[in-house]
Amino acid sequence: MGIFGIIFSFGFTIMGIMANVLLSNPDFVRGMEEAENDPQFQADTGGMSVEDIMTMIEASSTYLIILGIVASIIGLLAVIFITKNRKPVLSGVLFIVSALIIGIGTFGAGLVPGILYLISGIMALVRKPKPMDTAL
Repeated sequence: MGIFGIIFSFGFTIMGIMANVLLSNPDFVRGMEEAENDPQFQADTGGMSVEDIMTMIEASSTYLIILGIVASIIGLLAVIFITKNRKPVLSGVLFIVSALIIGIGTFGAGLVPGILYLISGIMALVRKPKPMDTAL
């Protein structure tokens, strides 16, 4: 589940990169500028200007890129620490931190990776270690 959380978290990075690419497309920018004179556009945006919308998209795309990378790296560290049951408590805490970062940081849009991270973190924390063979 942690690996799927990493994949979905990294998806937010991909979405942010795609938004940046879209903003660098001159056809998209020209289409937005042409749509500014449309009365339906004005009604849909609440009177916001195209520059305001473009600034919001640019800021949110950068935010998504950073958020996705941070959550993915922390999730990857958690997966590395959980392998071979080396540090399950640290791994569980890292999974829960990743869940909070992606779930709350995206204002609920990252609900799926957040839940996957949260379940992985709880499983890592409550997992009982394998009994050691103490035969003499």
